[in-house]
Amino acid sequence: MKRKLGNVSFGGNWSEDILTSDQLNSVLDFLDTVAARCADEDMRGDRLEDALAYVSGHIEKGDMLAVALRDALAMTSSWQRQEAVIRAVRLIKSSVREV
Repeated sequence: MKRKLGNVSFGGNWSEDILTSDQLNSVLDFLDTVAARCADEDMRGDRLEDALAYVSGHIEKGDMLAVALRDALAMTSSWQRQEAVIRAVRLIKSSVREV
């Protein structure tokens, strides 16, 4: 996407807004996947850390929300883990709507 918009030189910051929106949607989609799969798969790893770094840097109280999601993913009971992850992802999404 950055390459596609690299040569655009119109006024305003609409191209940056598109990139930010695209990144945010990608992160939120991935977090939905994490919530759906975390009962059966260990979803922790580089991709999750990249997503949580984005959350920390772009969402109000993102650091706290990222910690909550990491803590949820560390739970040993699969059903408790999934419930806690779903709650954390919902909090992240509701924080995005408030901004």
